[in-house]
Amino acid sequence: MFAIKSGLRVGLDIGSHAIKMVAAEKGSHGKVKLVQALSRDLYTGQDKYDADGPKKTQVVPLLLEMFQELGVRPKRIAHLASCIGGLNQAAKEIRTIQLSNEDMASSILQEARKHVPLDGSESVVDYQIMGEDPKEADKVRVIVAATTKRQFDAHVDMLREAELKPGIIDLEPLAAANSYLGHVELLDDGVVVFLNIGARRTNLLLLSRKEMFFSRDLPVAGYNFTEEIMKKLNVRFDEAEQVKKTQGVSVKPAKTTEGAGGYEGLALAEKMAMEKLGDEINRSLRYYVKETGQSFFTHMEVVGGMAECRDVMDYLASKFSIEVRAYDPFAFMEGVRDVRHRPQYAAATGLAARATAL
Repeated sequence: MFAIKSGLRVGLDIGSHAIKMVAAEKGSHGKVKLVQALSRDLYTGQDKYDADGPKKTQVVPLLLEMFQELGVRPKRIAHLASCIGGLNQAAKEIRTIQLSNEDMASSILQEARKHVPLDGSESVVDYQIMGEDPKEADKVRVIVAATTKRQFDAHVDMLREAELKPGIIDLEPLAAANSYLGHVELLDDGVVVFLNIGARRTNLLLLSRKEMFFSRDLPVAGYNFTEEIMKKLNVRFDEAEQVKKTQGVSVKPAKTTEGAGGYEGLALAEKMAMEKLGDEINRSLRYYVKETGQSFFTHMEVVGGMAECRDVMDYLASKFSIEVRAYDPFAFMEGVRDVRHRPQYAAATGLAARATAL
């Protein structure tokens, strides 16, 4: 007897710090209707954060638990979109002459090896033609996305271990950006700074209707802030995470409390991670201006856990003299109620929208 497949569309973001899942269905007027949004931290208690990413033995039990809460067996999900994050993935815009589909695929693979640095191993490459190059009539703009076969196969193996049938597989930065680009019309002039502050790395995307698509991974992210707190307070990872979530990264109390009576009185005067993040963003923006001549950055959309950290948001707004917003990826969905920590779900909502289109 054949099992009836579920009509749910599931977007699954297996991050380096947490798993985010968005289950949706087709709503009215072409919108996506939220069924449930779920999140599970990969590291709890005294677990030590693994900078190389979570292992399958950590991820699979949590996936099974999440689908149990959703009330659907994983093998019944017919419409699944997931994403690959981490270090060995990249996206870049290239300009190339218009070719047939077969020749274009071969040409893109060769170009990707030049422009998208990975770890030197065999690559998995996909691309999307964005349209004609406004500066050179005989060329087209192409977004190239690549990861290593090793990472791609490990991702697929993890899904199958959880009894999921792999569907659409995207890169995490592009999935997050799609949750924004699918609903917001870019202006004719100016560039949106889309900042995805993850646990291991920060991805900066520069989005423009006319100018070059730009993506760069920055070597400063949420874990760097947590690590600073761990060192300054001599506390465990989970304790430092709690301080970061509840008190921010630059607590400035009115008085100092001595002894081991909690965190009141702590002042994190040295904002090393904050300054490094600002420097990396500034370096990227200066490079973009040099390459394109475009220096009008309209505003900054921030996603990821640090988007809820007021210290970071205020610092970015002050440093770059720009409006900085915490992006809500559920703003364009129906049926959304009490979903907490919304900026963390950007990739998962973008993936759910792609799965809904299947």
